[in-house]
Amino acid sequence: MEKREVLSIGLIQARRDSDWKATLSRVTSLASSLKDVDVVMLSENWLSRDPINIELYEEALEKVAHASGATAVLGGTNYVLENERPVSMGLAYISGRIVRMCEKVFPSRAVGERGRIRPGKLYPPVEILGWRLQCIACVGIFYPELARMAVALGANVIYNPASIPSDRLNLWSSTLLVRAAENTVYSVGVNGVGYVYPDGRITLGGSGVYAPNGIVLGRLGSSEETGIFHLYNNLIDNIRNRWAFYHDLTKYILKQIYSNNIYKFINIRVVEDHD
Repeated sequence: MEKREVLSIGLIQARRDSDWKATLSRVTSLASSLKDVDVVMLSENWLSRDPINIELYEEALEKVAHASGATAVLGGTNYVLENERPVSMGLAYISGRIVRMCEKVFPSRAVGERGRIRPGKLYPPVEILGWRLQCIACVGIFYPELARMAVALGANVIYNPASIPSDRLNLWSSTLLVRAAENTVYSVGVNGVGYVYPDGRITLGGSGVYAPNGIVLGRLGSSEETGIFHLYNNLIDNIRNRWAFYHDLTKYILKQIYSNNIYKFINIRVVEDHD
């Protein structure tokens, strides 16, 4: 598919109720305000804090897609029971089809996920209107190797659904900005509102979009809200013509440092195709 020159994205930064039905109702209402966007993006664990079955997850994404009218809904991640053990899984609804787009490769130590959920696999980017979007779940954004692998696989947008507490928002935003600039891609972080950590810390939004030239395109506030942003393909091309980061990464760094096999380097299984 020919790549669309401008990709419009809508971010949904939502609260989460104890009743997933109430949460879904509110999120679909927020999605209905995002008319004329190509892609809707959600945060981590936006539907429930507890494991859900995959059929519920799929149905929820379909409802959000119909409410927004978008070509695709990137459904953040949710805990899903698979083979009797939870995994932090990200599904997307793209052109009427459910696609598995990511799993949390490295579960969080801070919230005790490492004792509760299995480590995830790395999936290749999903293609939407000619753009290639890579989901890197939550703390995965702090591993630069994952972003490097995404770019090697052709990603031009890094999407980070997250649950970041308020005292780490500056660190998170700075990391997203660096990931965009060092890879000359767009990066998008979508955070939840009002999620409570085991130690009492709270997530307070701060979702944002960052450009390949190291510019902050915009950030949302600390309350439940939506935002619309536009990503321009020619900006990626212009910056890559000026900065050598992408050229050096793909032509030299991956071959010399990663011995021409980036997958073996960090011992992560990359799924060859989407389920």
